[in-house]
Amino acid sequence: MGGTYFDDEQEIGPQGLALLRKVLVDLFRDHAGDSNTDDELGLAKELVALFKSGFRSEEELKAMARRSSFLHHQNF
Repeated sequence: MGGTYFDDEQEIGPQGLALLRKVLVDLFRDHAGDSNTDDELGLAKELVALFKSGFRSEEELKAMARRSSFLHHQNF
């Protein structure tokens, strides 16, 4: 088999969590007044799913998160 992917039971390590947090903060930085806890939780779940699907760079995660249906109404 080809690439390495996480399954839902495997943990994300400290470096992966730090990356996900940075991406989440960056995506909401300029829209702090426009978001709420539900938006942030939804985006966090989306980022974890993307990470577990194999997207590992900050640029990939941001690009994919911006294309997701979750963010279309937020205009990120």
